[in-house]
Amino acid sequence: MADPSLTPSPEPTPDPAAKPSLKARAIRGSMWTLGGYGANQVLRFASNLVLTRLLFPEAFGLMSLVQIFLQGLEMFSDIGIKPSIIHDKRGDDPAFLNTAWTIQAGRGVGLWLLSCAIAFPASQFYREPMLTQLLPVVGLTALISGFTSTKLPTANRNLRLGLVTSLELTSYVVGLVVMVFCAWRYESVWALVAGGLVDSLVRMTLSHVMLPGIPNRFHWEPEAFKSLYRFGRWIFISTALTFLAGQGDRLILGRLLDVRFLGVYTIAVTLARFPRQAISQVIDRVLFPSYAELIRDRPERVYTNLRKSRLTLIGIGWGISLTFILFGPTIINTLYDERYADAGWIIQIISLGSLIGVVGGTYDGILMAKGKTFLVSFLLVVQISVQLAAMVIGYQLNGQPGVVWGLASVTWFAYPVKAIIFSKFSLWQPEVDIPVLGAAIVIIWGSTYMLSSI
Repeated sequence: MADPSLTPSPEPTPDPAAKPSLKARAIRGSMWTLGGYGANQVLRFASNLVLTRLLFPEAFGLMSLVQIFLQGLEMFSDIGIKPSIIHDKRGDDPAFLNTAWTIQAGRGVGLWLLSCAIAFPASQFYREPMLTQLLPVVGLTALISGFTSTKLPTANRNLRLGLVTSLELTSYVVGLVVMVFCAWRYESVWALVAGGLVDSLVRMTLSHVMLPGIPNRFHWEPEAFKSLYRFGRWIFISTALTFLAGQGDRLILGRLLDVRFLGVYTIAVTLARFPRQAISQVIDRVLFPSYAELIRDRPERVYTNLRKSRLTLIGIGWGISLTFILFGPTIINTLYDERYADAGWIIQIISLGSLIGVVGGTYDGILMAKGKTFLVSFLLVVQISVQLAAMVIGYQLNGQPGVVWGLASVTWFAYPVKAIIFSKFSLWQPEVDIPVLGAAIVIIWGSTYMLSSI
């Protein structure tokens, strides 16, 4: 009789429902994210060209202020629910998800009431009476977004980004059609408001009916609330700080300078920040969930995967930034009329700052994945403080150009703080950063002559 110990074991039967590898899901998710973001930006850019022909720069500046409040209310309505669901081990638990949805819905109601309350003070501060009417209506987007299904962040947690991208593109296209039609028909800032409301309503509706997952209902579990609070308390603060860091420049410019320059600046910064925003999309939707999974299951691979992803993202960001540095005025003069000519030199200066911003920005997501939300908030406080000081000092020294140069310099002052923090977690990567920083110094020095007349 044969020895049973020598009998070969049968080959395991592959599980057809097994989850694909993290690498495969990350690559597929990156393709969906970049493809969707690219399509979104093409549509946004096309509508931008249409709107600048329908409206004067002054009206476009007012639209920029409204858009800032739209984005701010949308970011405040999140209150860390999405990253909490992605990060927490109970991210697929119905009780956890429904508690999160209940909190999110309540926050949406509160933010709408807040938008009504700040309408008059904001109109007085910016000397724009229209804000008294616009902000209460704009605030409805926060109310609507508060009821968005948790199926959306759950899909992001599992890197099922095909459906997420399709949903968001659909809602954006519908809102864009409404916005452009209203701008053509009425030539009013209300076009942006109408488009934003329709976008939010379609997105919220599709999140419930289009995505698979657990249906939401009002529910309250104290343990889930405690978990959400522990992780989300700093997320809430960092969300507010992220808004100030990303949109604070326009909030301040709307006060320091005239609304016409704000409109021109918005055109330039929308293009110049394209690489950083594209990178942020990949980090938020693909790398953050990937890092979180690695930290939970294979922490020894975090540094290597971080370096690989950073090298790729830095290469993409630099390619776009260098294009704007070399051809910024030509791009603006080709696409826009002479009223927006100043956007050419603005896009060049902002892109010089992006060379460093991309280096520091590619670390984003790793602290959140490690649960270090306090440090995320701390870094945003540093950035906002430096940004405010740079804008005010730049304005005092050289007016409009000084403000833009001040904004471009923010990343240089913020990067050393990031390097110190990441080195404490053995995540700073000098083998990547030092050569890139050296190349940036050479490029900025070489660009001094080109921009010396500004």
